[in-house]
Amino acid sequence: MIDFDPQRNATQFLEAGYGEIKERLALELALKNNSFEKAIVNVDNNLDIIPGSWKLSLWPSDLEKIPQMTRHTILKQALGKIKDKYDYIIIDVPPSTSELTHNAVFASDYVVIPVPAQRSGYNALKDSIKYLSGLKKDYNLSFKTSGFILYLVAKSNRTNQSIAKELRDNFGKAVFSNEIYNRDRVQRWSDKGITHKQTDTHDKRTHEMYSLVFHELLYRMGDEK
Repeated sequence: MIDFDPQRNATQFLEAGYGEIKERLALELALKNNSFEKAIVNVDNNLDIIPGSWKLSLWPSDLEKIPQMTRHTILKQALGKIKDKYDYIIIDVPPSTSELTHNAVFASDYVVIPVPAQRSGYNALKDSIKYLSGLKKDYNLSFKTSGFILYLVAKSNRTNQSIAKELRDNFGKAVFSNEIYNRDRVQRWSDKGITHKQTDTHDKRTHEMYSLVFHELLYRMGDEK
């Protein structure tokens, strides 16, 4: 995983469960060196991360004198040296468009858009679609959009359900069949970290919920039948 968000949300989420993730080489320096090898931190079996840094917010200003096409492909070039070591590399990006998101899109084979079941989330999705379509057309990019994942959906909330229905009516199969519901355990995991108690019904149900979304993503990518 690459935490490409200066707010470090992905890093902080993992730290809630695994403890402090000590930075080996700052991400912005790894990008400058065009090499991620010394920035990778092992977190668990089959899970490495390049942790985020608030200094990433300053990185785009360092690129102003670099030709546009070169500027957009810095992340892609650095990833080219390590990608064969991994089955999947997830790039977590900020919710706004910037040189960070440009680089992430240029480096990606697939794009997944999480959509909170709120009007603001629905409107942001429409903006994201325009943004991605523009990049794809202007630069002849080959990434595929795997779909849109509804999250924090409350079954008893009429607004959530109305937004979810509108999303499915307008975008059809582009919306994942499986959703992330607004359960107390989801909120707890973000605060205290993921737990794996097999005897805990809430843990098991929440793991199953995320597992369904994960396997649907693999199916949409063509990696699972």
